[in-house]
Amino acid sequence: MSKLTTLKPRLKAIDTRRIKPVYGEQRRISGSARVGLKRRIYARDGGHCCMCGRVVDLTDSELDHRIALQFGGDNSERNLWTLCTECHAGKSAREVATGQPDELALKHEVPEDNQTSGFVGL
Repeated sequence: MSKLTTLKPRLKAIDTRRIKPVYGEQRRISGSARVGLKRRIYARDGGHCCMCGRVVDLTDSELDHRIALQFGGDNSERNLWTLCTECHAGKSAREVATGQPDELALKHEVPEDNQTSGFVGL
C-alpha cells in the first residue's frame, strides 16, 4: 500500500481585523495651537455662530470643522468655523445619524477672512 502525500495548502488565511477607512486628515489640532486657532477663527467670524448667527462668547463657543475630518475635511481655516453649542450638538447628531457630512451645515458658508473687521473682545 502506498503512502499518501500531504498537499501544501494553496489558500492563505484572511486577515479578519476591521480596517478603518481613512478619508482625510485624522490628526486634530490640540494644545496651545488649538487655543490660538480658536481665537483667530472666533475673531474672523465676528463672535457669531456661523449657522444661526447668534452672538457667542469665546469660552461658550465651539471650534468646528465644517466638513468633519472623518468625511475628508481638513484643518485649514477655510474648513473651520465658530458654532454655538446648540448648533454644534445638532450638526454632530445629524452626522452620526446619517454617516455623512451634515447637509444643513453645507448650506452655510465659512466667512471670508476680513482683516479690517477688527478683533472681538474675549
